[in-house]
Amino acid sequence: MKKIVAMGVLCCYALLFISCSTNDVKEISGTLLFNDFGDHEFHINAENIEATVTIVGPNNGEVQVFENVKLDRTSNYHAKIGVETIGTSRSELRNNLVLMFEADSGSEAKSGLNSLGDPGYIKIDWKGLN
Repeated sequence: MKKIVAMGVLCCYALLFISCSTNDVKEISGTLLFNDFGDHEFHINAENIEATVTIVGPNNGEVQVFENVKLDRTSNYHAKIGVETIGTSRSELRNNLVLMFEADSGSEAKSGLNSLGDPGYIKIDWKGLN
């Protein structure tokens, strides 16, 4: 009788252990914020990535918000803050160096210390599957 009870308990534990899989698909999310001058490279290691991208140009410039943006796990993205163009600067988001989104700067600062100005930012709120 003890063998039958022990085998029953062992079978129950085995079924519980086997049925609990670690390969479950989970939703993951995060926020990336780039607010320093320069080129920032990143990629997101998830599937089915959907994001909201907010870009603010340097010196209190143009504000652009893009919702439901599909991102790819195999792409390298570049957030470029304060990119110099002819007579102005802007912020850009690039996918494998191809321009996706941009925001132009506001009026340029005139004085020496203020010439660095506000760099603007790029914020990416994303969610995807692990």
